[in-house]
Amino acid sequence: MSDIKYDTFELPNLTLIRSELPTDIYNSIMSEVREIQNYGSPNTWNHNLAGAIEREYRLIKSRSSLDPFLIDLANEFKKVNELETNPTQGFEFEYEMEEVWVNYQQKNEYNPIHNHSGALSFVIWMEIPFKYSDEIEVKNVVNSNSRSTAASFDFVYNNILGGITNMHFPVENGWEGRLIMFPSKLYHHVYPFQTSDGYRISVSGNIYFKQ
Repeated sequence: MSDIKYDTFELPNLTLIRSELPTDIYNSIMSEVREIQNYGSPNTWNHNLAGAIEREYRLIKSRSSLDPFLIDLANEFKKVNELETNPTQGFEFEYEMEEVWVNYQQKNEYNPIHNHSGALSFVIWMEIPFKYSDEIEVKNVVNSNSRSTAASFDFVYNNILGGITNMHFPVENGWEGRLIMFPSKLYHHVYPFQTSDGYRISVSGNIYFKQ
């Protein structure tokens, strides 16, 4: 049987987009993120979000540089997925930005499984204060059969056979500026981290079909 020959292929599915913020846009967002972190903001956003996270705020000042970049990326998402019309209304469509917010996640805080409104959503990792290699060695994690999920960002979806499956992203220090764009209805969640007293800072938001 050692002579058996075969190849593999994957069934088609939706394509997600990974990218990185240009340095100037990252710095613009980070300037507003630091201002809010240090001085607070009246623009709290917790009441609109699923997270068990104390500090969540709308971003405003840096959107003049962020929004055009994300709309361009949304149009690339449309191309790679060969989306030509609004699937709910059947006409040629454009995208527009909705709210954008920043999460300052602390040790043991988490984001439960949820999805978003809109057509597309995104997450941008701005600052990560821990290493994945440390998180998987914590005493309540190291012997677990779900060790790979420690401090991770996860998508949850049905596979081609109808079973529920996960896609783990081992987000850690070094991911700053990376982003993922995905359909807003795709369920996802964020596990807590345990090895740092710093903030895990991320920026998220939604993109809608332009009316």
